[in-house]
Amino acid sequence: MIADLYDFDKTVYPVDSATEFWMFCLKRHPKLILHLPHQIFAIIKFAFKKIDLTKFKGEFFCFLKSVDGEQEAELFWDKNAHKIFSWFKPKENDVKTVVCSASPEFEISPILKRLGAEVIIGTDMNPKTGEIRGKNCKGAEKVERIKKEAGGYVFRNAYTDNPKSDAPLLSLAENKFLIKDGEIIPL
Repeated sequence: MIADLYDFDKTVYPVDSATEFWMFCLKRHPKLILHLPHQIFAIIKFAFKKIDLTKFKGEFFCFLKSVDGEQEAELFWDKNAHKIFSWFKPKENDVKTVVCSASPEFEISPILKRLGAEVIIGTDMNPKTGEIRGKNCKGAEKVERIKKEAGGYVFRNAYTDNPKSDAPLLSLAENKFLIKDGEIIPL
């Protein structure tokens, strides 16, 4: 089956959606500020290479213990769906759409399902605790997850904002494209 393959943050969506999601939750639930000391400590440990990216992300998303993460994701996309780049229209694409992101899968799934993406792959994070099951979905891990969850697809085009970190993802497709400020540039 033929498909197009997309990164999400800064590719389909103009900024890091997980960061915006956290700020959205913080504005809606000011009590989440109580998690800030733990989050700052996680940032410091990550900066000094005491924990890896997967562990850092799981610790940073500890605020999910205080909110309904899946409900907040739905509400986030109700407010922010208009920011998705206008050229990204899975329902109008002539092939299937596969999206693979480092963002939490529960966080990006609502908008991607609404838009018609067939396969949605993200970091497997528990929306109730922030705990990550497995590894952060980045770099070579994206390829592993794609092989596992979309192994039957042949990729015509791949799109990313970062050809260096997404080189493994790009290697899966016949045609490669850079997204810069919402514009599609052949690589």
